[in-house]
Amino acid sequence: MIRLLKIPEQFGSLYVCPAEHHAHHMQHEAAHILLRHGVQDYAQKQHITLREEHPLLSYQEYGKPYFADYPEIHFNLSHCDGLAACLISSHECGVDAEPRRTVRSKVVERVFSEEERQMLKKSDDPDWLFTRLWTLKEAYIKAIGKGLAFPMKTVNFRFEQEQIICNQKDAEFHQIFLSEHVISLCMLQECH
Repeated sequence: MIRLLKIPEQFGSLYVCPAEHHAHHMQHEAAHILLRHGVQDYAQKQHITLREEHPLLSYQEYGKPYFADYPEIHFNLSHCDGLAACLISSHECGVDAEPRRTVRSKVVERVFSEEERQMLKKSDDPDWLFTRLWTLKEAYIKAIGKGLAFPMKTVNFRFEQEQIICNQKDAEFHQIFLSEHVISLCMLQECH
């Protein structure tokens, strides 16, 4: 069952569907079904004429997929236990979806800034905060297309009420909470 979730308009369109637990290939397939459905829906809403039903995927240097024939359509996929997500936008974008994760101290030391580590120590729910921060970092590196080659520790997040504050001024962020899942969105203001 494909759902179009309500997100701030400037981010584009976010499609989600259930994905098999512990079956990576099924989760991957669910994300690509969302892309096939979503690109048709998005193109129609944006009055973009697609020359084929399923546009051909190309890949950037670090593996980020894109539509070479449709540079005005940007997208990103994510899948995890229980959920697949597809973000389609007029800007470079990234999406990461994860179920609540237990704090992993090695990950915290390797990719979290000092300010983020302090937030975790003071948190009433460190597992939830860990999941929120991790998905924001993932969404950002997916948006810029550099993957894990990017030094994630240099991206710092904090929260003020409902607002997500990041030291990367070229990006906007949004989060959605579905049951025990966090979906983080990143939209870039300019090309990298």
